[in-house]
Amino acid sequence: MADEVKQANISPFSELKITSHEVLRGVERRPCPKCQASRKYYCYTCYVIVGLDRSLIPTVHLPVKVDIIKHQKELVGKSTATHACILAPGNVSIHNYPEVPDFPENEKVIIVFPAEDAVTLEKIRLKLDKQTADPSDAGALLHRVVFIDSTWQQSHAIITDKKLKGLKRVKLESAVTHFWRPQRKPDTCLATIEAIYYFFKEYDRHILKREYDGRYDNLLYFFAFQYNLIQEQRKNR
Repeated sequence: MADEVKQANISPFSELKITSHEVLRGVERRPCPKCQASRKYYCYTCYVIVGLDRSLIPTVHLPVKVDIIKHQKELVGKSTATHACILAPGNVSIHNYPEVPDFPENEKVIIVFPAEDAVTLEKIRLKLDKQTADPSDAGALLHRVVFIDSTWQQSHAIITDKKLKGLKRVKLESAVTHFWRPQRKPDTCLATIEAIYYFFKEYDRHILKREYDGRYDNLLYFFAFQYNLIQEQRKNR
C-alpha cells in the first residue's frame, strides 16, 4: 500500500488534519534562542522553535505522559523524537540513555516495543473489562507510556535495562512507515514520531473507546513537511 501511494505521487498525509505548512516555507537558518547553535525550524537539543513564533506551530495535547529513551549514539539531528517534544510540550520527556527515569510502583506504565511477549492495547482493554467493575474509568488504565528512540541493534541494551525490564510490553497493530530515508527493514519499522502517533490513535480506539477525530494528526506536522519537501525535490531533479 505504501509503495502504491508513493508511485501515485499522492502524499500519504493528504487526508489527515495537519496544520498548513506555509509558515515553514522560506524559513532560514537562525541561532537557537537558547544555545545559539545554527538551526532551521527547531533546535533538536533545546526543543524550541527557531526562526518563527511558537504560536504559529500546532500544539498537541496527549492523554498520557510520554517518556522517550534515546540511545546516546542516535544522531539527534535525524531523530524524530524531537518532534514529539516540541509539538506536545508538557506531555513528552526525552531521556538520553543510560539515563532512565524511575517509575514508581503505583504508576501504570507500559513500553511500546515489538517483543515476542508484547500484547496489543485491544487485549489490554479486553482483560480489563473482565476484571474491573467500572471499565469506563480510562484514566486509571495507564499513566505513562515509554518509547525507545534508537536503531534496532541499539534497542536491545535499552529494553533489557533493569528499570524497564518489568514494564508490560505493547505492540502496535498494522501500521507502515513513510520514512523518506532508505532502510533495510520491513515497512512496519516506524520512525519514533510515527510510533507515538499510531499508539495514540489505537489508545483512543481501544482504551478510551471513542472514534478517532484527527486530534493527534499534528504529531506528524514536521514529519509530513519533511516527507513532502523531499518528494518535491525528487520530482524537480
